[in-house]
Amino acid sequence: SMPNGIIMMYDIRYRESDNSDSFVYVNGTTNTQQIIDGLMPNTSYTVGVRAYTIAGPGEWTDESAMTFNIPMVENFRATRISDTTVRVTWQQIESDAVDRYTVYYYSTSEVKRQVDSGSMNFSASVSEGVIDELDPNLEYIFSITVTFILGGIEYEGMQIVPIVPS
Repeated sequence: SMPNGIIMMYDIRYRESDNSDSFVYVNGTTNTQQIIDGLMPNTSYTVGVRAYTIAGPGEWTDESAMTFNIPMVENFRATRISDTTVRVTWQQIESDAVDRYTVYYYSTSEVKRQVDSGSMNFSASVSEGVIDELDPNLEYIFSITVTFILGGIEYEGMQIVPIVPS
């Protein structure tokens, strides 16, 4: 039996462990699981939960949790093959959790007001690809990210600083 009655809801709080700022709160949830997104990678967080019964709130639990560090893709290169096609290469990240690489492209031409941008996904098993059907009148810059799947949840890393094709 429950000494203070049936649990009616929970409050959750979290903050970076080395930060004395106030906690961020998720109040009044009835879920026994909660996804907290928007956290910084490779950072320690203090996460607390307390239950509410008819007797009011219980004590806070405080646990330390570490977010996963998503590496940035290294050795990314873009080479113009034709006026509408660019070949991209990168160094694969050794991890079974890698799901895909995403190459982003943006036009940088100030002559045309039209701005072209897009992205293309590539399998985790490849380290190169071709992006075609680009506008021959525009100049482009390229960037790349890696996406991991951990516990069924997708985590996309930061884009690298965009590069100009050679």
